Order: sequence, then structure tokens, then C-alpha cells
Amino acid sequence: MSNKYIVADPGGCIGCQTCMAACIMKHDVNGDVPVARLNLTKTLRVSAPIACHHCIDAPCVASCPTGALYEDKANDRVGVREEACIGCRGCVMACPFGAVDVISITKPVTVGNLVLGASTKAMVIKCDMCVDRENGPACVEFCPTKTLFLVDEDRLTGTIKDKRAMAAAAGEAYSSIALNPIDF
Repeated sequence: MSNKYIVADPGGCIGCQTCMAACIMKHDVNGDVPVARLNLTKTLRVSAPIACHHCIDAPCVASCPTGALYEDKANDRVGVREEACIGCRGCVMACPFGAVDVISITKPVTVGNLVLGASTKAMVIKCDMCVDRENGPACVEFCPTKTLFLVDEDRLTGTIKDKRAMAAAAGEAYSSIALNPIDF
């Protein structure tokens, strides 16, 4: 399994929270909860949205006692079975990125069209990669600085090749300076 995930270039993020707004709008539909599945983190120097990395051998999946979080191999991601969440927050504690949360939602208790009351239910909140959205993740599409991007196997392979080439070039430059016979 080679999961895709969303990552930000903190050097280009302006902290505008458009990504969060796009995520909320995408989930503001009947049967879903309008809560952002990524969170903007700001330090003194940079800001960047943090989203689920859809880890292979995900610690959140391993920590979930009910299978509410699972490896969704069909969509190359960690999926959510909302009805199975019991609110234990094991996934929250296990996530190394702080990208998983559990919230309480109120749902009406009905018989037919008659509303009898309401009940509170736990719900795990994490990036779902907007798998049901034709244009892919809303946050990536609407980022005004285009510093949010989808990492897939091709992009990862390209990044690794670029980093190796830069390391080799840096090593070559260093060796030509360090081994210059004039310096001895």
C-alpha cells in the first residue's frame, strides 16, 4: 500500500486558513460534520496546516479497538467508520502528527419522522482525502499560495532523487574544497 497524503510548504504558507475553510465547506453537507480535518499550526516564524499522513502501518489504526480507523486500500488512505467510534481517543494519543481528533456530536433520536430527543455520539475527525470529491482534496485546490500539495508515490520518488542529487552535489563541492592540494 502506498498512501497519498497532504503536506504544506511552510515557507509559502501565509496562515490565511483558506485550507481549513475549504475543508469545512466540503464537509458541510447532510450526514457529515462541518469540522476541518486539518489544523493550521503557527510558530513565530512559520505557519502550516497539519493533516493526516495516512501512514502505512498507521499507529492510529493499531490503537483503535473497534476498527473505526482502518486501512482503506481501495483509496490508498486510512479510512474512518464513524459508526464504530467509541470516543476512547487512543488514535489521538497514537498519531505522531497530532492530525486525529475525536469530537462529540449530537444526533436526533427518531422513530419515522418523529423526533424523540437527542443523543451524543463520539466521532473521529481526520483527513479523508476528499475521496468523494472529483477534484481531489478541497484544501489543496483552494490554497491561494499553492503551497499545499498531494504527496503520492511519484512525488515522493522525485523528491528522494532531488535530495540525493543535491547531497551528491554538496559532497562534490565540499570534496573539491577539502582536498585542494594548495590547502595542505
